[in-house]
Amino acid sequence: MALITFMSDFGTVDHYVAAVKAAIVSESANQPITDITHDIRPFDISHAANVLRSVYKDFPAKTVHIVAVDSVKEKSKALALELDGHIFVGFDSGIFSLITDKKPAEMVVLENGLSTFPAKDVLAKTALQLANGKKLKDVGQKLEAITELYARQLKVTKREIAGHVVSVDHYGNLITNINRTEFEKILEINGTGVKYVLRFGREQFEKLHNFFTDVESGDCYVLFNSSNQLQIGINKGNASALLGLSVDSPVIIEFVTN
Repeated sequence: MALITFMSDFGTVDHYVAAVKAAIVSESANQPITDITHDIRPFDISHAANVLRSVYKDFPAKTVHIVAVDSVKEKSKALALELDGHIFVGFDSGIFSLITDKKPAEMVVLENGLSTFPAKDVLAKTALQLANGKKLKDVGQKLEAITELYARQLKVTKREIAGHVVSVDHYGNLITNINRTEFEKILEINGTGVKYVLRFGREQFEKLHNFFTDVESGDCYVLFNSSNQLQIGINKGNASALLGLSVDSPVIIEFVTN
């Protein structure tokens, strides 16, 4: 059987997470389930997408991911899809268009019925079936398209990379949509001698750090994290609160050639 992961905006105070897991283990006591997080900000598709995008590839191919985060704008249909070698079960809120540039290999819509708790009654049941070998075509009706959302795009030129904060983590670290690949590409284009300045809020830096411990406690650092996203933080402090920055705050890297 394949591994099942579980991510939601349910929190851990109430019984919701346990109820979804109970629906799985009551049918298959030995089914492995790993929590990603249940502290996604309620209905925050952008936050959920950033967390999922950062971690799903760390799991084995064919892992089944339950994504119980939905938008309040309208009732989304439940679906299952194969994307980038993984199986996802969730709601058609647009989240799956934000985690990778790749297109789903296959998609099906699930029968939602009249359930008031579809994560338990629909997503958990379907995830277990898929983890135990059922094909997508066996659990739903073929779906031609899913809802697509468009994340903020980087503005990249030879002289500048203009990005934004896309997420604030538990520690108050600011995660941006500036990635290591684009940064190194512009460095290579500009060639030897190029210098750069990072600007955000009232701060500016002329170098990147390798580790958050490169600075003293209370000082600001800027580095590419394990997901290769530019991250701004304060060693043993909350960067979002102390710098006055949050989601959508601009972050600029300016390149200066000799």
